[in-house]
Amino acid sequence: MSIKSLVDAYDQLDSFDLRILRVIEIGHRKFEYVPLEVIVDWSKRSEELVGKSLRKLNALGMVIRYRGNYTGYRLTFMGYDALALHTLAKRGIIERVSPTPIGVGKESDVYAGDAVGDGKVVLKFHRLGRTSFRQIRRFRAWIGNRRHITWLYESRLSAHAEYKALVLAYNAGINVPRPITVNRHTVVMAYINGAQLSEVGDVDSPEDLYWGIIESVKKLFADVGIVHGDLSEFNIMIDLDSGESFIIDWPQWVPRNAPGALDMLRRDIMNVTRYFMKRFRLNVDVDEVYNYVVGNVEVREESLEEALEELLGSEGLSELMGSEKEEFEDA
Repeated sequence: MSIKSLVDAYDQLDSFDLRILRVIEIGHRKFEYVPLEVIVDWSKRSEELVGKSLRKLNALGMVIRYRGNYTGYRLTFMGYDALALHTLAKRGIIERVSPTPIGVGKESDVYAGDAVGDGKVVLKFHRLGRTSFRQIRRFRAWIGNRRHITWLYESRLSAHAEYKALVLAYNAGINVPRPITVNRHTVVMAYINGAQLSEVGDVDSPEDLYWGIIESVKKLFADVGIVHGDLSEFNIMIDLDSGESFIIDWPQWVPRNAPGALDMLRRDIMNVTRYFMKRFRLNVDVDEVYNYVVGNVEVREESLEEALEELLGSEGLSELMGSEKEEFEDA
């Protein structure tokens, strides 16, 4: 599914179609397939009018119909994309999205766009339905049995987790893309004119570049209290104008007191160090770098939820794991 096909489909929607999409979105809090009678009741319109809208949305690929012991509907990622883009445009955040992705991965699609007024932004659409169940299990551990879970909600949780990490890191003065906003499964951040470290040729000073990255990892661990968890040459971006490094791709971050956080930190350091040793012939001892990063920081291993609550506070944790209600009301 391309942004162009999404925009073409979106242009065929009217305000009532968007209302039906939002009703189904809220219905997913209780149902995988939202029953037709629930959609009719919540929309406050006739079954005939609702049915007409649902047939259009189904033809456009924004909902899927289920017929078994009842008739129900669920959103597709195209429908969820449409709701996110509608809200972002209505809030005056984005004006246009490039039709060509700048990155397609197992867990997300990334597009450049134009901000309202001036400047370029990046929109990252999280799509956890394409992943292995590694991330899914982690998110289920966060929320337990609190609500019915859908792929869309898990993708939303992934996006909000990434946005929270970006905010924490950016506010601490660490080089990450400047976070702008998050809506549903979509993170909006400032555009960086850069390339992945894996794609960069020669650099002026590989040693300075390496230690700049390590200092960011250390500050994240010691001052912010988080571990990236998947750091490598593929999610370090080099600004082509300044030569500075930026750490990107944050949905898998964990608090430093979470189970396995130190193992993840060591792996992050090992991945980066091995790349610099192989690519730039840098001579570095991984164990010494790891000990330097950890320093005298006390790590008390807790459950993931306890570690998150300690880092974010109960309100911050509730906000991170909350429902889509705020998007429904504000869209």
